[in-house]
Amino acid sequence: MSSIRTTNNHKMLIWAREEVGYTLEQAAQAIGVSVEKLRQAESGERSLTLNQLRTAAQKYNCPFGYFYLSKPPYKKSYKPVPDYRVEPGLIGVEHYRLNLEIKKIRDRRLTYLDLISSLDLDVTQFMPLTPANLKTPYLGSLIRERLGVSEVEVSNLEYGQVYSYWKSKIESDGVLVYESQYLPEESGVIGVAIYYDRCPIILIKRGGNYNARKLFTLLHEYAHLLKEQSAFNDLRAQTVRRPISNTAALEAECNLLAAEILVPSEKVDRNEYTLMTPVEKMENLANRYKVTYTTAAVCLRRFGMITNDEFSHLLEVRRKAHEEKTSKKNVEIKIPRQNIQRLDIGRPMFRAVLEAYSNGVIDLFDASKILNLRVNKVDKLLTGTA
Repeated sequence: MSSIRTTNNHKMLIWAREEVGYTLEQAAQAIGVSVEKLRQAESGERSLTLNQLRTAAQKYNCPFGYFYLSKPPYKKSYKPVPDYRVEPGLIGVEHYRLNLEIKKIRDRRLTYLDLISSLDLDVTQFMPLTPANLKTPYLGSLIRERLGVSEVEVSNLEYGQVYSYWKSKIESDGVLVYESQYLPEESGVIGVAIYYDRCPIILIKRGGNYNARKLFTLLHEYAHLLKEQSAFNDLRAQTVRRPISNTAALEAECNLLAAEILVPSEKVDRNEYTLMTPVEKMENLANRYKVTYTTAAVCLRRFGMITNDEFSHLLEVRRKAHEEKTSKKNVEIKIPRQNIQRLDIGRPMFRAVLEAYSNGVIDLFDASKILNLRVNKVDKLLTGTA
């Protein structure tokens, strides 16, 4: 079976590869064939085997049957996302898995828009900031007001609830927020923003040590969207301060805006912190605004409430505390699959799929496929028994 040659349309192989944004070399690596063999398949000289074609469908994230079409089902939609990584070893680094994850979220957005249209529902129009808006005093507080973020609500949240709270507010602002544990380590990418006039996208890396950084990453990518900027970013992009390049300058602006939204500068009474040690200042600010200690340290430096040396010391304190925490054996917590899927595809998409199924717009098997859940689980979610 594995050696059976296929009779697919070789031009569709090229279309599918370019649609996901792979180079010939990246695609060959993903499928597990030589570059020459894939080149021959795309030119029509020698087709792939059945198993290789199935692998290509999986790696390109496209239906197997597309390879047998006479022409593409839709126009090419792939557009590169600007690279705002600042880590020297990561700038410009490409990885086929990164391109695939970006294609997935773009496809999910199109599916969401189709479902919303079929259900005759409205979506919130995302409104980017104008240049005049960006110069407005107390911008962080104004954006919190736009999102409906309540200082009282935030103060009453448990730390484990904070990210979900902010995520729901940003989703209500017309943004589709997705998560993925498959953003490749080799790329260094921990966050992606893709700007559209309608339903822009944020993608957050989930899992392991990245979970603690998800909140600031979310706000950082949201800042990009407010500036009408698409981007993918690495971890170091969240710590740059000096405009050593245009890329670093934009990242510093997005860091400033994200921090200002999380901890509005005019809300912080410096007098309250006068007699506190740097560690006490960090802990107090973190507890009051429900941000990580690292984010609190960044804000303290931004407000001029600690020196650069004190800031470096606080980061070192947090690094050692983190190493000590991760060195301890953690009990694995089993998360229900439907909850993981809500994280992956976002709550607006999750709700739209269930509503579309409930109203007969899509059938049970389509709902199961989109949600990546078993058919019996979909019915249980509708009846509230899952």
